[in-house]
Amino acid sequence: MSRAARTRRGVIVGAAILAVAGCGGSPKAAAPGSAKAAATGPKASCADPSPIVVVDQGPEITGRGRGAQLHGLIMVPRYPIAAGRSTVKIVWRMTGSGPLKLAAYDANGRRQRLAWGPEEHGGSNYRRPGDEWGSGYRFARPGCYRLTARRTVGSAEAWLRVRA
Repeated sequence: MSRAARTRRGVIVGAAILAVAGCGGSPKAAAPGSAKAAATGPKASCADPSPIVVVDQGPEITGRGRGAQLHGLIMVPRYPIAAGRSTVKIVWRMTGSGPLKLAAYDANGRRQRLAWGPEEHGGSNYRRPGDEWGSGYRFARPGCYRLTARRTVGSAEAWLRVRA
């Protein structure tokens, strides 16, 4: 299969995945730094989900950055992601500078513990801007998860839908 055909297939499959697994209308998060956000933590929202497309290497999520770009290659045997299954590895590429701090929040705004990481990678064949790290997540329940990435300079977040 030609590269162009694989790319077209990836876009079509990615669009189908988004149609089936798109996040639904949870309430918007409290404004960062607000008293409500400080008291209850950030609330996950998939009213405007992060785009996921299937590239040659697998499903890729693109985060929304503030002073940085964020791309994540989701390493799973089957996609979409199902709750309660094994650890999900995400290879993150992020611009900016400084060490990477990752966090995950469930649909109720509760912080979820990472299974492992972030672990800095020296290099790979995942070609996106920025430095690369790997991390592991366990999604115990279905729903929408807010994944955050922060460096000394730059931050970003992505919303990921996990099915039952």
